[in-house]
Amino acid sequence: MQGFYLPVAIAVAAVVFGVFAFAIVRYRVRDGRAPAPTHDRDAREVAIACLIAAIAAVLLVVTLHANQAETRVAPRPAFRVDVVAFRWGWAFSYPSLPGVADRSTPGHPAVLHVPAGKVVRVRLTTRDVVHALWLPGLRFKADAWPGTTRTLDLTFPEGGTYGGHCAQFCGLKHSDMVFSALALSPAGFRAWAAGARGGG
Repeated sequence: MQGFYLPVAIAVAAVVFGVFAFAIVRYRVRDGRAPAPTHDRDAREVAIACLIAAIAAVLLVVTLHANQAETRVAPRPAFRVDVVAFRWGWAFSYPSLPGVADRSTPGHPAVLHVPAGKVVRVRLTTRDVVHALWLPGLRFKADAWPGTTRTLDLTFPEGGTYGGHCAQFCGLKHSDMVFSALALSPAGFRAWAAGARGGG
């Protein structure tokens, strides 16, 4: 999605600043000469207004499509994780792995283990104030509101480590609210789950 918005934003900014620059140069006051008069150009103004409305409509449609994709949940997710945000850390637990959990401690961010390429059902909540689960590598952010539980699906397309943050300013140690998501291959995830069960 970022690959779509950035060129559009650059193009819009170039047009806006270009129009400002033209107006400043074309209609400025010069020594010994009054500024050039302006004339109503209804057709041109209507065309510009329609162009702006068309750009806004395209951005709105793309935004709504992305929002639907973010909130859509699969009928049968491959794995489920419960995520609890708190000042100032994260707790991850796995309903299918009783007793297996990871929780942030001072100086040691929590690690979320997930299978790569599979639909992961996330139940997100917060224990105190508003937080936000942000995974820049997935271009994904979801707010966690006190007293509510959000259900959403994530897919980590490739194996590897994805950095995560809280994207809502939640207090003095907000910058400590980091975590990592480790996406494992099917065999690697099974090995981790077996080891985690044995360690629990």
